Amino acid sequence: MTRLLSIAFLSVATLASAEDSAEETFIPNFAIGGSYFSWTGDTDFSNGSGSVSQYEFGVEANAPIVMRDTFRITAGVQYRFNNLDFSGAPLPLGNQSFDLHRVDVPFNFWKDFNRKWKMWVRLQPGWYSDFETMTSDDFILTSLALLSYQLNETTKVAFGAFYSRDLGEERVLPALGVIFEPNAHWSLALTFPRIELAYAPADDWLFTGRAVLSGAGWNITDPAGGVADVDLNYKSVRVGVGAEHNFAGPWWAYLDAGVQLAQEIEIEGANYNFQQDLDTAAFATGGVKVRF
Repeated sequence: MTRLLSIAFLSVATLASAEDSAEETFIPNFAIGGSYFSWTGDTDFSNGSGSVSQYEFGVEANAPIVMRDTFRITAGVQYRFNNLDFSGAPLPLGNQSFDLHRVDVPFNFWKDFNRKWKMWVRLQPGWYSDFETMTSDDFILTSLALLSYQLNETTKVAFGAFYSRDLGEERVLPALGVIFEPNAHWSLALTFPRIELAYAPADDWLFTGRAVLSGAGWNITDPAGGVADVDLNYKSVRVGVGAEHNFAGPWWAYLDAGVQLAQEIEIEGANYNFQQDLDTAAFATGGVKVRF
């Protein structure tokens, strides 16, 4: 699974760098679209009972609605598919395989107050489900409100909050961070819930190392056959390195790889008290992005 690609709005560093021109930095701008495939190796449950394998693919596109010098609005659509395949797992999961879907309609609002202050608001209604039954519990509104301030020539600070289900359950979290850019080639973003070091040796290459909270949640049919739907939540910490290359016009290809730590599967609802830890697993993600 990959959350940092499907929740780019959680990257505080993006707001801070999105308005820099190509003459000022080699770090590329916000990706307005793309597609990817992600694979995670077979992972044992920490209690020794069973395992799970998973893969994910997704696609996203955004289009400009209003584009002014100091105010911009974009709207888009994104789709993500996840497959979780359990083998010998603790009940009620057992040997079941889950096809899970997510459809989001993001709206982005950017405002430049002056050279130092910028604002980013993202509203993203979405549906997270196995699509076997559809109820109001499948719907969620993810939102982000963020301000960034240019402290000096090399340092930006950002603060705000976001509400999301991307980290495995519904929660409100602070969006706080410091982005240090000592020169046009390097960027260090200490931005909860991620840390990212980026190096761009030229304007067509980008190398990154990052650690990020990761997860997802879906409203699904009770795997034990109950009448009421339940929430299936997945959480982890993803640590990895990546490389991107601009191969044609606005098109970039990328590959990320690393490990997923502190993994956890949880089922909530219908009087469940199911929570199981997973061992560390390797992951790899590849795809394309569109940047302008």
